[in-house]
Amino acid sequence: MRIAVVDYKKEPRKGSLELMESISRHGHEPVYLKTPMLDAVLTPGGIKVYQSTEEVSVNAAILRGIGFITSLETLMKRIGVLEALASQIPVINDPSKSLIARDKWRCLLHLYLKGLPVPETLVTENPFTAMRYVKDKHIVVYKPLMGSLGLGSTLVQDPDLAFNVTRGLMNIGLPSYYQVYLEKPGYDYRVFVVGEEVIGAMKRVNPYSWKTNVAQGAGGVPVSEKEEPEVYELGLKAVKILGLEYAGVDIAYDQGTERYYILEVNAFPQWEGLRSATGVNPPDYIVKYVIGKIKK
Repeated sequence: MRIAVVDYKKEPRKGSLELMESISRHGHEPVYLKTPMLDAVLTPGGIKVYQSTEEVSVNAAILRGIGFITSLETLMKRIGVLEALASQIPVINDPSKSLIARDKWRCLLHLYLKGLPVPETLVTENPFTAMRYVKDKHIVVYKPLMGSLGLGSTLVQDPDLAFNVTRGLMNIGLPSYYQVYLEKPGYDYRVFVVGEEVIGAMKRVNPYSWKTNVAQGAGGVPVSEKEEPEVYELGLKAVKILGLEYAGVDIAYDQGTERYYILEVNAFPQWEGLRSATGVNPPDYIVKYVIGKIKK
């Protein structure tokens, strides 16, 4: 069988390369597809997807990224082409559902509407709204609406700073996203789900910063379901609600409210930190899951 890995870089990034290596280890042929190079055509004979001049012919695809896109038209084109591909073969994760997870606000909105616990969160284009929110909450976290690895996330305690941040973003046509600061006990959790199974979970501990992303210097400590059953349960529920088939779920415990909260769900998760902490190799689980989908 031919199994594609879909990403946006000219050459496969580390995670995509590891998936391709796993596909080969499982006795199948890996194919690398680049989202900017994919086109789709509606013909009398059916839907055809091309990479440059070559028609795409694969049995399934694993989506790893669509790229950082500045125009709505390009984003919709890439999602639309991937949807065309998904109408013919299994694409994991589903492109449209991956787009919801990529947008932090829409991700939390979907979870909130299904009754899952998420932190108090504001999305706005109004600098006065942002200023009032910080005055009311005293300390919040500004996050890029679309982003990962903790990059760009900033603690905000000054209402005037929130005003200036939101006004600056408004002037270039971007919204602002603020989340109430949680009193974490020095760590949070990353839960990795494939299919209907948590394949591994870890505490992300960073003694030097409030940020607990592995990319920001945090270390991982493995966590079992017996130790943290609620964390495992929330991870599975979040992935199911969003309709994803593999994902990393970030969950925090707030000492102030004594509750767990889902911070975000990543449809294109990294896994180096989790693998180092738990010994679990997510690419093998993902590839086995995809092979099972093809055989059904």
